[in-house]
Amino acid sequence: MAFFFPDEAQRPHYRQLYGRLSAVERGMVLREFIGVTYRRRFHFFRRNRYAHPQQAFKHNLNEAARRQHRRFCLSRRIWRKKQMVRAYLPLIFRHYMLGFLVQRLRKQYGDQLAAEPGCYPDAPLVLAALEWLVAHESLVDALVAEQVDQVVEEGSRHLYLYCLRAYVLVRSWVKDEELTVAVDKTLACRRGGNVALGAELEFSNLGHRAAFEHSFGRHHREPQFHNFIYFHQFFLEDVTWRLGGYLDHHVRLRRYLPVPWIGGFFEYNLVRMDYPRNFSMPLTRDAGFLARYIQQVMAFNHQVAPHSLHLNVECVSSESLQVPEFGDYLCLLLLGGDLVVTEDGQIQERRFARNELIKMIQQRNHLSLFDDCRHRVSEFAFLRLKRDRSHDDWLTLILVLAGFNRVSDLERYCLEAQGELLHWAHRPMPVADEQIEAFLGKVEAGLRADQALSDVFVTQQVQRVCEWLERKNQWLREKC
Repeated sequence: MAFFFPDEAQRPHYRQLYGRLSAVERGMVLREFIGVTYRRRFHFFRRNRYAHPQQAFKHNLNEAARRQHRRFCLSRRIWRKKQMVRAYLPLIFRHYMLGFLVQRLRKQYGDQLAAEPGCYPDAPLVLAALEWLVAHESLVDALVAEQVDQVVEEGSRHLYLYCLRAYVLVRSWVKDEELTVAVDKTLACRRGGNVALGAELEFSNLGHRAAFEHSFGRHHREPQFHNFIYFHQFFLEDVTWRLGGYLDHHVRLRRYLPVPWIGGFFEYNLVRMDYPRNFSMPLTRDAGFLARYIQQVMAFNHQVAPHSLHLNVECVSSESLQVPEFGDYLCLLLLGGDLVVTEDGQIQERRFARNELIKMIQQRNHLSLFDDCRHRVSEFAFLRLKRDRSHDDWLTLILVLAGFNRVSDLERYCLEAQGELLHWAHRPMPVADEQIEAFLGKVEAGLRADQALSDVFVTQQVQRVCEWLERKNQWLREKC
């Protein structure tokens, strides 16, 4: 099969680059360029039970590439905004490099990085790719900056050319022994577990002011990306699909549709993959794996400040669920909220105090891509996404939410006392010892119900949570 190679790439430099690639490598470039459309088409042909789905799929790729190429061209209006071009193009190159690393890892280490049953199939591959990119951040930044300079100088507006250049970078600079180290790091972070987990990470250099009610008409306050009002013009939703990237502008009725005059949060939705969007899947059942994943995604997207995290925990049926108490919510805020001292010396929990939250916890039904069934999932939406949290802190926090969710009746009682929490957020006070003790009992009971976690490990984690809460409580006593 002759692979797609557009007219815009017929210049000697690109013909030379392409001519050095084997047929397998040309197929890799084609797949990465088509991206999420590649996955959509695969599921389409499989779902519609074609007599020869693989053959139909293969012959459909070139047509998909032609359509994609016609669409994936930066407009002349956008191209004239050179400051924006130089800000957004590194995001495109870095995500294409991520994709090519995933493909290469699948070929070389697919057996070692096998997916967990029922979870996002590429998750171990993506994490290993992130490990390499983060470990070689300075090199990647320098290589990408050089590529951006070159495409700006030659006036190349087509994403196919960026994709081809990104593959050549990965082919030239990534060594097998370095990938082995990345794979070892990916495997070393696992701790076990049986509860399905996922995460949604929001990024913005404007923080909470990225939402439309704060940013409408004022995107210039964020000079680097202009609050991502050009997100769709640079086709970032298509390019960032491996991490579930999209623009969340918090306009509820148009959540997944472009609203170019507003901008918003650059979000990685690690549970709702974009093929198609109405399906979702857990990322993992391993809290250690998810903790490392969150850390590395933040490090990978270092150009944009982290803002908030939604952690998704699948509900496990039980006949003895407990009603969550007000003290439980306070303990959760001590662990995962955003307690700060303001400029005037007052203590605040900013997620509530700045009205960033609609609900602290909510439950939804997520439709699985694998079994076509709806799974009840608790979404913990109050977490502040922080780069300075250690892997152990993220691990403990994830386990706390998984344990608490397992024994708490959040379906009937997830409409927490918003008014009381808002009042506490403006003037946080230490949590009573008996409330902490009751909360720890629930977390421990939930974790011990997971047979994949050892008793020693659970005991260590509960002790760590206890010490964490005591430190936070002591800090509040000193500041109050």
